[in-house]
Amino acid sequence: MAFVVLNLKTYSESFQRGALALLHAAEAVRTDHELVLCPSVLDAGWVASERKKNKPLLFAQYADASGFGAFTGSVPLVGLKQMGFQGTLLNHSEKKLPHAQVEKTVKAASALGMKVVVCADSIDEAKIVAAFGPWAVAIEPPELIGSGVSVSNAQPELVKAGVEAIKAVDQKVLAFVGAGVSTRGDFQMSLKLGAQGVLLASAFAKAKDPEEWLDAFLSYSKP
Repeated sequence: MAFVVLNLKTYSESFQRGALALLHAAEAVRTDHELVLCPSVLDAGWVASERKKNKPLLFAQYADASGFGAFTGSVPLVGLKQMGFQGTLLNHSEKKLPHAQVEKTVKAASALGMKVVVCADSIDEAKIVAAFGPWAVAIEPPELIGSGVSVSNAQPELVKAGVEAIKAVDQKVLAFVGAGVSTRGDFQMSLKLGAQGVLLASAFAKAKDPEEWLDAFLSYSKP
């Protein structure tokens, strides 16, 4: 089994009713892989209330370590948990965070029994954030994000070295890869190189038929 993290970003196609359509597409596919859907924070409550099954897992695109209280503008982890979310993404290249903030949020999530996927833009950063003990670290070279050129094809040595680096820090941390992953072949190659999961966004969120696309993407890669 591998993990497939579907980041909906804030595309017009994945906003509001689009987010619900993508949720239903992820619910409809039959797979042994574990799907993780990451809607915009603006759609979080709506998506959580419309989810009909326990899968896919729901992760926010961002969260704060703060609890309930006088924290104007914050996205509290505890609130996300009450809404039905299982975790969050952090430190995506489109929303970089200070490492101290990442560590604090990872620890707060752990205390709540929630999962965190921390993105890293290099092997060096992957080592740093893996030491915080998140559920997973995802290596994503920024220059390939949204390019349609998968890191597993363009930089296979980075995938292998990144997985090794993460596991050298903490064997329990899952090693994911992202950036340009857009075909079933990209997925298969990522797994062959040692990754335990992938992150992708536009290929799914902008697909003409998201359910059909996701079914084809998943069916090629056996657990």
